[in-house]
Amino acid sequence: MKRNLFGIILMRIPKLIMVAALAAVTGCSRAPVLTIKNQSSLTLSNVVVSGSGFSTRIAKIPAGTEHRLTVRPSGDSGVRLVFDAGTQHIDSGNQGYFEARGGYRVFAIIGTNLSVSISPTHDQ
Repeated sequence: MKRNLFGIILMRIPKLIMVAALAAVTGCSRAPVLTIKNQSSLTLSNVVVSGSGFSTRIAKIPAGTEHRLTVRPSGDSGVRLVFDAGTQHIDSGNQGYFEARGGYRVFAIIGTNLSVSISPTHDQ
């Protein structure tokens, strides 16, 4: 009885190691989080956030607020923001650099003059 139980345990060890390795790799590869901060006095509407392999639409971001989302780029990426503010249509163009995995946080700041700055940071 003890030999059979020991044999069963030994047969399951490779599977356990594989599951543990997969969990470790998955845990280390957090998807990037993008925070959009609207520092302007206008509500941003029809916001589209895009990059390599992703595009997300946000209906509105009120003045003085922020919106946080997780993005899933298909590889190395930048961020492009397109939005309406008052009577203006703003297109930031592609800015910044971050990788699909590895704990990046990306901050997109819309300034008081509706300028857009993208600043990625990497968690160590």
